[in-house]
Amino acid sequence: MRDHDALAVEDFKPTFLAKSSMARKAADAAIGATQRALIEMGRKHGRDVRLVHPAHTTTECAPCGARTKHALPLSERTYTCTACGTSRPRDKNSAHVMLVRAGLNPAGADRVRPDSPQDRQAA
Repeated sequence: MRDHDALAVEDFKPTFLAKSSMARKAADAAIGATQRALIEMGRKHGRDVRLVHPAHTTTECAPCGARTKHALPLSERTYTCTACGTSRPRDKNSAHVMLVRAGLNPAGADRVRPDSPQDRQAA
């Protein structure tokens, strides 16, 4: 939390993963507690934490916004956009999609900060 100015996190609902009602309640409680702790740590350190709807984050292209017409199997680890030709690791593409949906600058996902106004004035 200390290393980032803002954070985008999936607003994940794990109900479809659990088979029994007891397991579902435990999973819901664990995810809920983690989200609450993350938001509280963000508040404590003065960071912006945004919850993002998780639908289609792995099938959408971050640069152009196009969505694949087919489901990507979990064994396919590289996302390639048929519209713009972008090819990148599936997890990084999903992270960029979440940042775009949260309204944050996606350049920070690869530990590259955009130029700040202070940097531009110094140059």
